[in-house]
Amino acid sequence: MSSPNLVRIVQVTLTALLTAIVLAFGSPSRAGADDMIAPLLLEGEEANVEELALWELIERERYVRAREEAEKYLLAHPSSYVAHLVLGVAQHYGEANFPKALFHEARALDLFEAVEGLQPTPSQPWRWHARILVALTRTHGDLEHYDEQLGFMYRYNELYTPQLKAELAWPLMKKRDFEKARLAAQDGLDTGDPYQIERAKNALCAIEYEAGDDEKAYEVCADAVEYGRTHFGSATAVDLGNFAEAARSVFRFDEAERLLMDASKGGLSWYGNPWLELADLYMRAGRFAEALSALREVPRHRAARPAHVRDSDRNEARRSLAAFLVLMGRPDEALRITDKAAVLPDRRAHNSRDPEQDRSIVALLDRQARLMLAEMTLERAAAKPFHSRCWAHGKALWLRFQAWMSARQVARFLDDEVRLVGTFALGTARSAVMPAWLLGELNRALGPGVVRAAVIEMRREDQRQGAAPYYDAVLAEVSLTQGEYDEAILQAEQALRQLPPGDALLRERVRAVMGKALPDPRETTSLYEEVLGTDPGLFRRLGWALPVEVQSGEAEIDRALARAIMRSPRFERSSNGLRIQIEGARICLFGRTGTAWGCGETAIEEAESAESYAQRIVDSFHSSIFSPRVDLSRIDINSLDGSNRVTRNPLDMLLAP
Repeated sequence: MSSPNLVRIVQVTLTALLTAIVLAFGSPSRAGADDMIAPLLLEGEEANVEELALWELIERERYVRAREEAEKYLLAHPSSYVAHLVLGVAQHYGEANFPKALFHEARALDLFEAVEGLQPTPSQPWRWHARILVALTRTHGDLEHYDEQLGFMYRYNELYTPQLKAELAWPLMKKRDFEKARLAAQDGLDTGDPYQIERAKNALCAIEYEAGDDEKAYEVCADAVEYGRTHFGSATAVDLGNFAEAARSVFRFDEAERLLMDASKGGLSWYGNPWLELADLYMRAGRFAEALSALREVPRHRAARPAHVRDSDRNEARRSLAAFLVLMGRPDEALRITDKAAVLPDRRAHNSRDPEQDRSIVALLDRQARLMLAEMTLERAAAKPFHSRCWAHGKALWLRFQAWMSARQVARFLDDEVRLVGTFALGTARSAVMPAWLLGELNRALGPGVVRAAVIEMRREDQRQGAAPYYDAVLAEVSLTQGEYDEAILQAEQALRQLPPGDALLRERVRAVMGKALPDPRETTSLYEEVLGTDPGLFRRLGWALPVEVQSGEAEIDRALARAIMRSPRFERSSNGLRIQIEGARICLFGRTGTAWGCGETAIEEAESAESYAQRIVDSFHSSIFSPRVDLSRIDINSLDGSNRVTRNPLDMLLAP
């Protein structure tokens, strides 16, 4: 859940404007409409002409000029609290340098109170004091200093009106003091002020979601959206995004998609990115081309934000991009993303999720990418000489060790019973943004015994309608790992009967698990064929082999290709499996009913060795069979990105830092 931006300020009454934190024009119980008239000197705003000029730059959002002029002014007037305030606000909103902003704002408060006292009277320049207090609440909030933020809010409310009421709910919620947060939101509702009501409803949406009442969260998030549409003509992108998140938590994926599409058309969102959430939704459903299109909009949306909120979800975008690259069979590029995401966490001040949950997902994706790269390393050496294959096995072993280290990171981040158990409540605040298709990897990362105990406990607590098949899906994989094949089959059947189409990738994972557990190899092959149709990369991610029967021509290259195919970790020999036909340096895979799943072939290059040529054919075959069947070349990435960079690779532009 995300907190709202201040776009609504221009749509509400003057009293609401006085409440807005960005403007922060409070008064000692006497603020009125005349206070807002510019360019006249406002009551309580006494200052030097140069200082007023500095503040004018802030009001015009000319932050770079404000910083430069304030620094010059302080050289001659080091005790100017106005100049320190200007520097603090400029650092906050213009540079996103929150520590520096805090330093200058705290210095401004000390300088002001040393001269004017702790409680300025109407005859003193009280307005600067009010502005400093509000600036400190904002900066402490962005630094996730919630106790300090609340302290300055309470102090502001003791001295000035209109008071900050609904604004108190968010930091109280972040401290997980849900009852006080609800009371603060109710105080905002009771004011009757449209701006306060909007903030209060947004806060209540996040409060109920974080408190774990998903049905209640759905209701109050819907109420927030309806209020925006009724009173302002449209809901904010933030409220629409929050409502979409609540809809996902109760498995209403179609509604979530509609809400996110509305949010993407509803203007800029400071906190939360509808394109990012759409990409995640499309990935779950196996709609890869649409996921790519949504991901292309993410950097553009973020770049349009003000500087101080531009990086609020950069790491979340990296996590989503890494997931997409894994699904596309690009683990080496995914690792470039997870390496950054692991050491550069997001600022979470305006997002209600647990940061440790987010880190565990990044670590799990990193583990998945390394295991997948290990598999592909062996695939890429299948036709090479013996010494090259030995080197590939050594490299794969090292990658698997690195994956084990990533699994230890997952265990460390989930080293809390409440957090671990909550991870399996997909869609809820406790599970953060765990992709449904990735959840089964916890079975291999943490061990089946740990996962079984956590799932059983969470299943007892979870009363959501539609949640049961998700627990069955995880338990089926646990049972398979523990050798309880009959139990795995039963649980997989239960999950497949009830899982919604919106979780197509999870359905295919369950189908593969069921196929692995079945005793009849013909039934196994049949289920594996179904998986190939939606998520062919799953076999690489799981490290499983397809059962195949190889038929080859008599040419030397064909026999070499047949030997290479059987060295690949993607295939195992079976008379009841799929059929691989090798003829004329061309490899094709056919189903048991004759369905053609793909072929691999390539032209020989000048002076190319036989081993190199064979390996390129094998690589082409692996790519054809185990990559998602989506024509990425049809997507105009440059037009989506707004970039003039020339590229033939539709994924290249996604990888910009």
